[in-house]
Amino acid sequence: MNVTIEYGIVGIPEHHIKVTHQLPPQYAAYRCDFADPVLVTSPAVDIIYHTAMANGCSMSNNVFIVKEPVQLLPKVREALSAVCCMVQGSINIMHYDNIVTLLQGQYSCFQVTGPQQASVFTPGIYEVQHYSFSREILMHYRLNSPFVSKWLSKIDGEIPYLLTPTAGIVWDKLHHLNHELKYSVVNSGLRRSWLAAKLQELLILILEHQDSKILSTDTNLTFNTIKTFIRNNIDKDLTISQLASTYYISESKLRHSFTKYCGMSFSEYQLKVRMERARNLCLNETISIAHIAYTVGYKNPSALTKIYKSYYGEPPSETRRNGGSE
Repeated sequence: MNVTIEYGIVGIPEHHIKVTHQLPPQYAAYRCDFADPVLVTSPAVDIIYHTAMANGCSMSNNVFIVKEPVQLLPKVREALSAVCCMVQGSINIMHYDNIVTLLQGQYSCFQVTGPQQASVFTPGIYEVQHYSFSREILMHYRLNSPFVSKWLSKIDGEIPYLLTPTAGIVWDKLHHLNHELKYSVVNSGLRRSWLAAKLQELLILILEHQDSKILSTDTNLTFNTIKTFIRNNIDKDLTISQLASTYYISESKLRHSFTKYCGMSFSEYQLKVRMERARNLCLNETISIAHIAYTVGYKNPSALTKIYKSYYGEPPSETRRNGGSE
């Protein structure tokens, strides 16, 4: 398979593992546009790979549909300098005898080399989008980035390493770039050059994020990640129970965190984020009210208008007419 990281399924006989390049209808939602899919099926887990390579960079989207508890063993053909973004779900992975927690909406940077260790996945759906960069690509930034200098020292020493002991939060710009890359068609030499440029843009974002220390120093990194995830996914019907389960905390603790740190309940915070985004979008006259409703998680314009008017005291159309002035 043309993948940068392949996952062995521990304890499943080879004759029960099938590989195909066709996605069945029930997995159509997991199709990415940047590459053709590879589907690995087994009784315990199905894995969908999409991978593309371009001029010393690569990107891969992996979806794990876990049907029963299973151990997955990462396999790499050569040393890998990788940025891993958790798009859906949270997992604990074994990284050279250390447990590394990858929470939904966070990213981590790894230098991967040598034999890997298996990690246990529990039933659920997990999606990770990861990017890798050659030593030559990283060398371009060594004079301007202390983080790259550290990374290169691990590459040259052939040392496996977690470069982000404190995970980074996938902020809005990185979230949108992840999404753009996932759904961009790469079907020609020119588009592959475009992909290489975009992947280096993503690398620069990560390096700036690390070098400038724009990282959460708050003791509650998890809560900051949850808030950012909500802001990046306001079109989704998120619930307190879903978030609590995904982030390994109790519902009562999560409810308390919203009251303590935001001064409001979860539902009030979600509404506030949606209404603020809707108000900002209303100021752009090229965006229809129907599209705004869809963007912020409402099925139709009338549903948005009713809630928006209750929140701001005027309908979206009035906000648009007066330019957002109170």
